[in-house]
Amino acid sequence: MSKPLWLSKKSAAGTATLMLAIAVTGCGGNNAATQGADGGKEGTSGKRGSITVSLYDRGTVPAEEGTMNDNRWTKWVNENGPVNVKYITVPRFESLQKFNVLFASKSAPDLIFEFDTAYQGQLYNQKQLLPLDDLIAGSSTEYKAMLEKYPALRKAGTMADGKLYTVGRPVQFGPQHYLFIRNDWLKKLNLQVPTTPEELLNVAKAFTEQDPDGNGKADTYGTGLSFVAGIILNNMFGTGFTLFGEDQYPWVLENDQVVHDWDRIKAAVSFQKALYAAGVVDKDFVTDKNGEKQKQDWISGKLGIYGGNGADVSTYETLKKNSPEAEVIPIALPTTEFGQFSPTLTSPIQMTGMVNAAAKDPESVMKMIDFMVTETYTTTIQNGIEGVHYKKTADGRAEVIDPEKNKKELEYNRDMGMLTPLIGKNYGLKNKVNPTPAEQDFIAIYEMAEKLYLNPDRPIVGITQKAFLPLLPQELTQINTNANKTILDRAMQAIVNSDPASVDQFIEEAKGIWEKAGGTKVDEFYASWYQEHKADAIMLKDIYEMGKQLSTVE
Repeated sequence: MSKPLWLSKKSAAGTATLMLAIAVTGCGGNNAATQGADGGKEGTSGKRGSITVSLYDRGTVPAEEGTMNDNRWTKWVNENGPVNVKYITVPRFESLQKFNVLFASKSAPDLIFEFDTAYQGQLYNQKQLLPLDDLIAGSSTEYKAMLEKYPALRKAGTMADGKLYTVGRPVQFGPQHYLFIRNDWLKKLNLQVPTTPEELLNVAKAFTEQDPDGNGKADTYGTGLSFVAGIILNNMFGTGFTLFGEDQYPWVLENDQVVHDWDRIKAAVSFQKALYAAGVVDKDFVTDKNGEKQKQDWISGKLGIYGGNGADVSTYETLKKNSPEAEVIPIALPTTEFGQFSPTLTSPIQMTGMVNAAAKDPESVMKMIDFMVTETYTTTIQNGIEGVHYKKTADGRAEVIDPEKNKKELEYNRDMGMLTPLIGKNYGLKNKVNPTPAEQDFIAIYEMAEKLYLNPDRPIVGITQKAFLPLLPQELTQINTNANKTILDRAMQAIVNSDPASVDQFIEEAKGIWEKAGGTKVDEFYASWYQEHKADAIMLKDIYEMGKQLSTVE
């Protein structure tokens, strides 16, 4: 086998996957200390080891539950785990800054959890991480077994020097983005589900002009164009170039070669310009960078086509309250001249953890990693204490006893489960016991989306999932970021410009901007990476195969 490659994720999408989890986590004892006393190396002295572990703090711990680093769950870990753990909390959305301070002061945790694998790569480049191959071979049981069961975890955690540095978990493979449509509007206007861009434009016009909500006012929009909806409309043309966000992905495979495809970008921008010119989208979509205004149009019953993110039951439930007649279905992305594609899917594996190279007791850290992937830990962190927070059904699923109790006592502990496998009978909306009517509706929607989007004949766009692309060197990262910022600005201008030639002009300008910035070096980097590592990197075929494997886990 050729030298393994470090594959790195460029954005922290971990929170989106967690949206599918059942909010039924657990409770434990309440009198164990969370001290980090000097227990020495358990492997050499026989004493119980003591380690430090990072933990996100989202500010969601109720006062009566304590603090993020001292609550019923941290106490449960210290009572039931193999080592003493002192938790070092980091603000969830300022985690990188806090980690940088901790490393600079030589007080970074022994076991580090961070969703952003680009940052993992930075720590690797700075030689802050411990290689784990020998440690796992000599000290691990549980995580070693998980690596054997899911070999992609080893591929994804292996860095450029061929050694394993990050640990992770399997995650339920399924839809992440959805192209939703108001099926009741289609029926009312005697329209069919659109299967081409032209049909999509015509449906959007009808939704805008023919009063589908029947209130006698011209107050509806045909389709969203900001945030997730915009990303999906680009995916429709087979490109990961998006108007929203900095994480552009315009590279595709042609004749087994990686190319920067400008033709797909041109087609996608041309179509979005046509939508804008037809007046079927919100004219202020440019400023709606997080899609919040578009979301409000959707839940208020004023939008016909919407890009959804995750199993967002609450958004669906609000729409149904405002428009009880709403019938929502996901649709396949229309076929274009480049083929037919699917929107973003969840990654079947997620790399989340690292061991500090300065850890004084690596064997105890490995004991904690092993503990965190056991059924005992997983069951407790996800479901709580049996008889207190849940009871088992006949088929072994966890049924919540008191939802309000769990909401207060359990939900804040989610980030303690960053190594717990997100698979099986107790994970995901589909497995929830006694789902609400809105949840039942969304389960049906999810199952429709699975049939539409998990078909490898309608693949997600790109070379592989962005999570498994190699990290760009710092110089190329800067080139990529700066050039794309300017290109995105020009793309927006081309869409809102009334000049029919604006898209052609945009493409020519974009090519010039890319080349002048040194973007061809980025293209060459990915092209070389693919040719050197296509045999041992995680490619689309591996992702779909692992997804199939995970679907059989009970």
